Amino acid sequence: MPRGKNDFATRQHCFTRPFTAAGWKAGPMSAMTRRGFLAAAGTLAVAAAASACGGGGGSGGASLTWWDHQNQLQKAKAEIFATYAKSPGGVPVQYTYYNPAKMGQALQLAKQSNQLPDIRSNAGLNLPAAALVAAGWAQPLNLSEEARARVKDSLVEGVHIFDGKIYAFPIFSHQVYVAVPWFNTELVGRAGLDPQAPPKTYDEFRAAARAVQQSAGEGTYGWVWNIGMPDRLGEQVHDMAQAAGFAGGQGRLYESGEYKFHADEYLDVIEFLVSLRDDKVLVPGSNSWVDDVARARWTAGLAAYYFDGPWCPGVALQDMPEFGEKLGVGPMLVPDAGTAVATYHVPQPGDYWLSPTTEHAQAANTLLSDYFATPDYSRRVAETMSQPPRDIDVVDRSQAHPAYKKLIGWFRESVRLAPDPIAGNADIQQVQIASKPVRPALGDIVQGALTGDVTDVRAALTKLSSDTAKDRDRAIAAARKKGAKVSLDDYAFPNWKPGEDYTKPMYDKR
Repeated sequence: MPRGKNDFATRQHCFTRPFTAAGWKAGPMSAMTRRGFLAAAGTLAVAAAASACGGGGGSGGASLTWWDHQNQLQKAKAEIFATYAKSPGGVPVQYTYYNPAKMGQALQLAKQSNQLPDIRSNAGLNLPAAALVAAGWAQPLNLSEEARARVKDSLVEGVHIFDGKIYAFPIFSHQVYVAVPWFNTELVGRAGLDPQAPPKTYDEFRAAARAVQQSAGEGTYGWVWNIGMPDRLGEQVHDMAQAAGFAGGQGRLYESGEYKFHADEYLDVIEFLVSLRDDKVLVPGSNSWVDDVARARWTAGLAAYYFDGPWCPGVALQDMPEFGEKLGVGPMLVPDAGTAVATYHVPQPGDYWLSPTTEHAQAANTLLSDYFATPDYSRRVAETMSQPPRDIDVVDRSQAHPAYKKLIGWFRESVRLAPDPIAGNADIQQVQIASKPVRPALGDIVQGALTGDVTDVRAALTKLSSDTAKDRDRAIAAARKKGAKVSLDDYAFPNWKPGEDYTKPMYDKR
């Protein structure tokens, strides 16, 4: 996606990427390739140069470095950083935005060269927080009493807390899914379809995509997707499988704990996606596109429909605010008419992590406590149309685009809190540390099915189920040898009920 033209720079701030205004205006660690290494190294050099231009603040020229992948929150953070730098004891913040597909490599290189940013997100590292903490990627936070009280209810041992110490906190609500059918209302209307009645089923979507493509003529397609991001594809297909009726999450059945990536619900979702390719409504050449590219082509009118997360308008309208007049949204698709969307999400992970090598821990903790663990930040998250904020109720009172508000309303109706093994037994973090990424993962298989590299999807999914179960068995054995009290029973929740939240007391009643 092209960057905006408006630099958010002040005398006390020099960001490594420009900021553009966001909002609605009415009217396993991957192997580092040589190219990836050079790209990451170049960014590190830019970041190092940028840090040299920081000035002012209350710490004698000190500054904080902050990296994350939250494109749509850049403006909100820029405003916070500017306010913080001018506050008593505040310091400038040097901010770098990364596409999620690139951030993991940059972080690996930064750790190898002892240049980790002071504060960061973990996008692209593809390891659970417990493993990253054990490997020395983070240090505990020292939040203020007020901040600890505000985030307390959203913290889970083994997810945000390790050895009794808080390492991170979530800024988003668990009521979310990321397989959202966004669409161009203008193209849909020209095809004679009602933008107020978007497709709800697979067959309806296929028909709508074909109708738009036929009416628009050459050069405009029915659908585009970020097929070059296999991890994102996996996340989206997990959500779609739940909506199709899979009684579990991340390929694991909630009641039994068994891995069933090869269940019919997963196969049906992938078959539907491949059917769109076979219908030739998928934009040619999009097999390698990441979300920034696919989203930009979509807003430019190349395709009518685009599957993305709730952050889509917050990112898309930064560079093309006029597209807000054409922005439409539909609920997550289901196989059959009359089926209500029902999905489940575990507690949200922590978002911002403190480097173990930072020389400015006090300043970082003040920044996180006073600005990012507050109700005001939830409001800012809502205003920038990111994922729904931890305090999801503020969305209705926000100035977000109507389509975004509609989507968040669906989230509140259809997304329930899922059982999470680590929330029931903190020793599961030792299993996570011992686990190894299983490849090809779900997203790799989905990508291969769309590109034609995977021809027997059922066999590939069956192998994924088997390989994932074997790795879990191995990791449990390794954790038990180190004293962890864990077993396969920790992954089974026989008292789970479809359509209901799995609350903390339920872990003790299994």
